[in-house]
Amino acid sequence: MRIILATVLTGLALPVEGVSASSENTTSYASNLTFARERNAEIDASIARVKQRLDDEFARARNAEIEASIAACEKAVFERERNDEINASLAAVANAVAREAQAVAQAEFERTQNALAEASMARVEALRLAEFERDRNREIDAALAAVADANFVAERNAEIEAALTAVETARREAEFAAARNAEIEVSLYQVNSRRNVIETGSISR
Repeated sequence: MRIILATVLTGLALPVEGVSASSENTTSYASNLTFARERNAEIDASIARVKQRLDDEFARARNAEIEASIAACEKAVFERERNDEINASLAAVANAVAREAQAVAQAEFERTQNALAEASMARVEALRLAEFERDRNREIDAALAAVADANFVAERNAEIEAALTAVETARREAEFAAARNAEIEVSLYQVNSRRNVIETGSISR
């Protein structure tokens, strides 16, 4: 644009013949030269403003890109940290569930061992009572063979009845204890089932 303006201004200049020009031509040339300088200054100012605006727009765009990149990095960092927290929480829940399952298995094993021990003791007690009854019966038979006293026989029969009653009472108590233990086992199974359902629902959420 400067070249075009200079060309136009040069074309407006009047030719000068000889060593000196007229006063009118000199004034016109000076005026044109001043106009050209002013126009060039305006052009320079306009170019500077345009350049400044372009620089500002570039800076804003660059800042926006940087801010967007920083925001994306911060979001990625937050998501990684959140995922780590979730994984840690899930691991803690899994460990708690495993420990609870181990405790339940241990308790079930102990109940089974206790039941086996009680059953074994019951069998031993039954054998002892049976042996005791056989011994008593042999004693009774020997006593009946040795002494025919009706009163003695009646007393021995009373002892036998008492022993039988004790055996029956013990048997009933053992049956009651077994039934009670079965009820406890059913209750424990129901409690464990409800707890497993609750824990499964908590993890799903």
